[in-house]
Amino acid sequence: MTVLEVIRRSTEYLESKGVDSPRLQIELLLAHVLKIPRLKLYLDFERPLSQGDLDTLRAMVKRRGEREPLQYIIGTASFCGLEISVTPAVLIPRPETELLVEQAWKFLASRGDKAATVLDFGTGSGCIAIAIAHKFPACDVHATDASEEALRIAQANAERIEA
Repeated sequence: MTVLEVIRRSTEYLESKGVDSPRLQIELLLAHVLKIPRLKLYLDFERPLSQGDLDTLRAMVKRRGEREPLQYIIGTASFCGLEISVTPAVLIPRPETELLVEQAWKFLASRGDKAATVLDFGTGSGCIAIAIAHKFPACDVHATDASEEALRIAQANAERIEA
């Protein structure tokens, strides 16, 4: 089965399940499985998929058809230009939260010295704290959460992005 055949069939399946933007969803899943940028799919429509790739993709498409969020399936979410790891133990970062972080950036930039202490309570994936620390390395950023699993995810995200 080729990339194009997989896209067509999976789009129809996701559409029948009422998933929004089914073609985009399958393209994102397929790019993840093949470990290539989504746009490269258009250059490789005739590329055959291995049985292993097909099996992996089939399981992911089934999960998406059951309305599991795409970000949990692929394990990441984009936030303020950063790839943040997510699991069901943390909330998926929302676009509205990016607006909040942009306001924090504006505030920090208006201070002039760009050094401040930032506290992020209920950090979840750590996306807010990480985005602020990434943009303003001079800030002293602290993040906390009641969930130990969320703290592990946030710490792993911070270490991976900082590296």
